[in-house]
Amino acid sequence: MPRAPLSVALMLLLAAQPVATDLYLPALPHIAASLGKGAGQVQATLTVFILAFGIAQLAAGPLVDHYGRRRVLLWGLALYVLAALAGTLATALPQLLAARAVQGVATAAAVIAARAIIRDQHAGPAGMRIMARSLTGQSAIGVACPLAGGVAAQYLGWQATLAMVAGFGVLAWLAVYTGYRETWRRPESPARAGLWTFLSHPQFVACALLAGLSFSGALCFLILSPFVFIGEFGMSRMAYGALPALCSLAFLLGTVLCGRLLRHWSVPGVVRLGACLSLLGGGGQVLLWHGGVHTVWALVIPQCVYMLGHGFHNPCGQAGAVAPFPAHAGRAAAVSGFVLTGTGFVSGQLATASGAAASDTLVAAMGCITALLAVVALVCVPFACRERALPGHAANRNL
Repeated sequence: MPRAPLSVALMLLLAAQPVATDLYLPALPHIAASLGKGAGQVQATLTVFILAFGIAQLAAGPLVDHYGRRRVLLWGLALYVLAALAGTLATALPQLLAARAVQGVATAAAVIAARAIIRDQHAGPAGMRIMARSLTGQSAIGVACPLAGGVAAQYLGWQATLAMVAGFGVLAWLAVYTGYRETWRRPESPARAGLWTFLSHPQFVACALLAGLSFSGALCFLILSPFVFIGEFGMSRMAYGALPALCSLAFLLGTVLCGRLLRHWSVPGVVRLGACLSLLGGGGQVLLWHGGVHTVWALVIPQCVYMLGHGFHNPCGQAGAVAPFPAHAGRAAAVSGFVLTGTGFVSGQLATASGAAASDTLVAAMGCITALLAVVALVCVPFACRERALPGHAANRNL
């Protein structure tokens, strides 16, 4: 069997989460109609996935640090495939919710192991560049997911979207099996690392919050957008699929720019630029909407600008949180991932609980998230990293 490059395996592993969410987004209204449920109830299939994904990371981290990356990956991806197939067979909402919860658990194993592999081989800005490169591939897949999901939902039914998720899982399993050889080595005298080890580290907290808040803005858009653009604006499922794809394309561009800028700029400098883009996108969305510009593009174009900034924050936040803990990369990735998804879960719950129209809720959520993100990116990250110089200085090497 031909051996897949490790870079391809990392890209697929990090894409496991957006594939499991973005691919079936255009099918959410169809699922609601098919199962005879309301929009809020069907949105729970996404919420329960995120919740299971977030909690399971706390278990996945110790597992990949104890049993190694490869073994956990192969078992986790097998479970990912089985859960997606179970979802295609669901005839009632509780069955679908259970399948999505199991898939969230499996996805946690894939993503945490991938982040630990990156830290096994690279530290500091180098690790952030590798993370950015892997996320570029992830976002390229993300561009295709809602488009493919829209076509599948339109012509084959909502079950076809989950069948495609299962197919992706098989591809990722084969990439790991053929392209990854264990990079983890058991330390001779491992030191204990409890939750406080991570939460008391300023760089960990600042970078985890940076990634979490940035992800929250992307997640709120994913949760609410089908009901805004299909429900309120009357777009077809196929036409709607192009909108998340545009946002994923903007995220892809952001990761490419982030990786290149990290070769010449300090990490806080790159994060500040991302914060400016986030403010321009989230703030622009609020100003346009409350200024009476109630069109599809008044929501989508600012969201794309926000996602461009997300392409800066996500690799810097994820790699920056794990960087100080080379001996506990799995646990550090797990706790930071829990912070990321926990932040996203709370934001998503607040958004779905709103009694306002989906469009008004989206604008309000993006305004609040953008304001908090700006504080973390412009104040907390530079303070925690204590870096003002360009790469090459001691402070930058220690990131």
